Amino acid sequence: MAPAISAALNDLAAFFAARGVAAWLVGGAARDLARGRTPTDLDLAVAGDGLGLAREFANRAGGAFVRLDAPRGTGRVVLPGPPALTIDIAALRAPTIEGDLQVRDFTVNALAIPLATHLPGGPDGAPPGPVVDPTGGLADLAAGVLRPCGPLALADDPLRVLRAGRLCATLGLQPVAELESLMASATPGLDTVAPERVRDELLKLLDAPASAPWLRYLDACGALSRVFPELEPARACAQPRVHFLPVLAHMLETVAALDWLVGGLLPPADGAAAPPALSLPEAVKAHPTLARALPYSDRLATLLAEPRGGGHRRVALLKLAALLHDNAKPQTKVAHPDGSVSFYGHQELGAEVAGRIGRRLRLARRDVAYVTLVVREHMRPGQLRAAEVLTPRAVARFFRDLGDAGPDVLIHELADHLATRGPQATVAGWSDHLTWVRTLLDAYYAPAKARSVPLLTGHDLMAELGLAPGPRLGQILREIAEAQAAGEISSRDEALALARRVKGR
Repeated sequence: MAPAISAALNDLAAFFAARGVAAWLVGGAARDLARGRTPTDLDLAVAGDGLGLAREFANRAGGAFVRLDAPRGTGRVVLPGPPALTIDIAALRAPTIEGDLQVRDFTVNALAIPLATHLPGGPDGAPPGPVVDPTGGLADLAAGVLRPCGPLALADDPLRVLRAGRLCATLGLQPVAELESLMASATPGLDTVAPERVRDELLKLLDAPASAPWLRYLDACGALSRVFPELEPARACAQPRVHFLPVLAHMLETVAALDWLVGGLLPPADGAAAPPALSLPEAVKAHPTLARALPYSDRLATLLAEPRGGGHRRVALLKLAALLHDNAKPQTKVAHPDGSVSFYGHQELGAEVAGRIGRRLRLARRDVAYVTLVVREHMRPGQLRAAEVLTPRAVARFFRDLGDAGPDVLIHELADHLATRGPQATVAGWSDHLTWVRTLLDAYYAPAKARSVPLLTGHDLMAELGLAPGPRLGQILREIAEAQAAGEISSRDEALALARRVKGR
């Protein structure tokens, strides 16, 4: 067990023992310990005032206190890291721990371990104490089954509809047959759930190795379009023959392609289960020899594993953008007399919609900006590919506009291609795609050092050319930066000469 977790468990055990309060590790923390894994966060059920005890422990341990649910006596303690540790402490919801567990969501979460087994002085690395398991959660976990604790489990908290998908995705479980109808009945209640809770469950699901199958499962019970009503018009929106799926199915297939691509880069988050073969994108099912190794894989892995708001990885936000990227196609679809179809402007309108969705889910401002950027610019790589000549200046402009999201948009483009072509993809075409992406990433990850320092500043231009601050000055600076990044100029004199030419246009 990680030293920080072990120390926290010992401190908590001593804290509650000193106060004569019975306490249990519950939920995911108990499940992880029962499986011999180290939990990343701790959930406790206590026979007392969880809110007051959380505040007292936070003060004693030098952590931050957060009031989570006053009526249910639930508080959160965040201990400083690295790594930071979140501890949720809740009052029992029944007179006994067994009764508390029986009113929880799913049997694999209805587990408890007495905290007293972690009192200081115990043997290092000792196994957890006896697991309290009144609903058969350990047996279900061993069988790979997700089962609700009772017929009202989802109705009691509709967020559990999304949690069902997340647990299947992260633990490699299969839902019992009756769960889908219970989810469908509880889905309307998602309208009453706090957006922050919806956001956290969705991002945990999207961070899983096989998120697409469980997004489809949520869609089957009506939950996906309940959370994202903006996607419903895309369900029956047909596309030109180059696509093999209508719009909503295409966006879900794009997430499946990202699952596959990212699976070659990143280990699963928090020891999640590996994705089953059935979650492969259709292009890979049809062509198992398609290469998955991406260029600059180490750097891309570091980028996509970047922690974002709420501790979720950047890859979860990229999958969210993929799920939303063509949301505006139904509104922009135009059928032409020659039988062709266009969706002009769908990326700009889609970015506006994605921004509204991000704000509704209470994403951090920079995460909303990221998702919006990927949706707005997801057509850019294809436009570059369609050009007769890929000029260094066009590449420089692409990465200037996209910043550190440039590689993300290129990965999205690869997934979008697989989701578009599906079984019609070819091994040769895919190989060409990967080669083209490598060319762009070469420019991003291996730029000439001489191009990294600006040759001129705005003050230089104002002094040399008599320019005033304003849009014209900014335009000239951008032209100089693009020419420098493209290797067309490399000295101050060359930059000034270019500035004079641009000024004289």
